Amino acid sequence: MICRECKEKMRMFRTNVCGHCGRPLGNNNPRCGECLLNPPPFRKHISYGGYEEELKELILKFKYGNVERLKHLLTGYYIDVFFKKIDESLDFIIPVPPDKGRKREFDPVLEIAKILSKQLGLKLLIHHLVKIKKTLPQAGLSRNQRLNNLNGAFKFINTTPSIKGKKILLIDDVYTTGTTVKKCTELLTKEEADVVALTLARSI
Repeated sequence: MICRECKEKMRMFRTNVCGHCGRPLGNNNPRCGECLLNPPPFRKHISYGGYEEELKELILKFKYGNVERLKHLLTGYYIDVFFKKIDESLDFIIPVPPDKGRKREFDPVLEIAKILSKQLGLKLLIHHLVKIKKTLPQAGLSRNQRLNNLNGAFKFINTTPSIKGKKILLIDDVYTTGTTVKKCTELLTKEEADVVALTLARSI
């Protein structure tokens, strides 16, 4: 599915990153300026690498090309960065919910979350967060459009098990403006959950 040359180019961020949002930094500061001025709601966000070149191509093939067999390869990158950057005791995995109005053969984020749940030994919760509003795909929208596109799109369902006081691993595929992850995190933190977000790639 991927040649050795391309696989060797799939490397984790090697520069210093913001300890809060995961943005690559050109210095040794523990936080980026944006997080110091306007901290995001999650405790920590980490991405494996930049949303560019080979990694971006793989994500697009998996997400829009319906190449489901890529899920094991891509999950390996999540696990790699998890143990190197996040390794801590967590309680549950919650995937960012899909837009049910879009026709796909499978939900890419959920498929990743299922494997992560087994590999990390964390219970997968798929009914606590739901998407209640059909929205435009974030890809291709301007920054301002991305920030407003998801207003009121997600809802928290108060069901068992309770997430109050629990540590949640929130899973998504790509972090650009961070709007999706932030909107979902806000709902979880209102329930007094502690959220660590993990994505495969982020804009740099």
